[in-house]
Amino acid sequence: MVRRLRQPIVWVPVSLALLAVVVWRSRPWEAGEQLGAIDARLLLAALLVGQATPFLWAIRSRNLLAAAGRPVPLPALLPMTSFANTINNLTPGSAGELVRLYLLRAHHGVDYRTGAAVILIERFVALGYLSASALLLWIAWLEDWPALLTAASVAVLAAAPAVVYRLGLRPLNLLGAFPLGRLVGPGRWALWGAALARVDDTVAGLLVHPARLASFAATTAAVFAVATVQLELVAGATGVTLDPRAAWGALGLSITAGVLTFLPFGLGAADLVLVALLGTAGVGAFDAGAIALGYRLVATLPFAVQGVAAYAWLSARLPDGDLGRAAGEAAAGLNPGRDVPG
Repeated sequence: MVRRLRQPIVWVPVSLALLAVVVWRSRPWEAGEQLGAIDARLLLAALLVGQATPFLWAIRSRNLLAAAGRPVPLPALLPMTSFANTINNLTPGSAGELVRLYLLRAHHGVDYRTGAAVILIERFVALGYLSASALLLWIAWLEDWPALLTAASVAVLAAAPAVVYRLGLRPLNLLGAFPLGRLVGPGRWALWGAALARVDDTVAGLLVHPARLASFAATTAAVFAVATVQLELVAGATGVTLDPRAAWGALGLSITAGVLTFLPFGLGAADLVLVALLGTAGVGAFDAGAIALGYRLVATLPFAVQGVAAYAWLSARLPDGDLGRAAGEAAAGLNPGRDVPG
């Protein structure tokens, strides 16, 4: 089902239809002189602020890899993380991460178990942080929570992964306990369960350590904060002032909706949710639509361009210049029927 959603024949018309709803709700044909009032300087500022995000992605990866005993230089991680984050939004099964696994192993000696653990944390724990913090801050804004209560709630959220693992609730072990042996064969499923358990052990070692978790939570929060500032600057360019809690909440919930649709970059779905939530925050339909499309201009488009540039850079430095083959080798390396170092 997910693979079908990733097919252009499916996602292109779906995305166009959802974007059409955004345009219809914003009613740009009624904008008139308002278009001339957009502050291009604030749009440029939003674009420049967003350039911190690839560095934060790479810093987060570097910290996790170093904590796992597999340090990799920051300059080497910059193109890897940019490429992976772009390709993950365009391909089924997050193929960009398979290439990153291969590159980490081939060029920096990072075993597949450690690489998989780091990537799982970056993908799923970070998404959990985004979704939960967005919902929390949206409610805090709606209910006008005191600053102390909001800060305490955020602190509890940041500590949640460590609490989950200390309580023995090991997500990957639970996945391995599912009776799926009939589908793939009991022997192979047992091997997969053992491989998942080893990866889960590495994940646990990174998440239950307070300093490591605090570092991951801080860099992840910084990524979200940059995105929130971008949204506020885009809103400011249209003359709208957003409460930071409302901006974080609306953007985070819209990104979560986009991820759940499996559409490339969440096109259409994320924009529709963002426009609806901005409307709830009191933003007019035209301004909300302009903010959603403006955010795409200063955030999604530059990251896509950076991902393509990273593809060219990484492809030229592979022994065979074939990233598709690299993804296949990484997938084979994760096969529990093979010898996987570490």
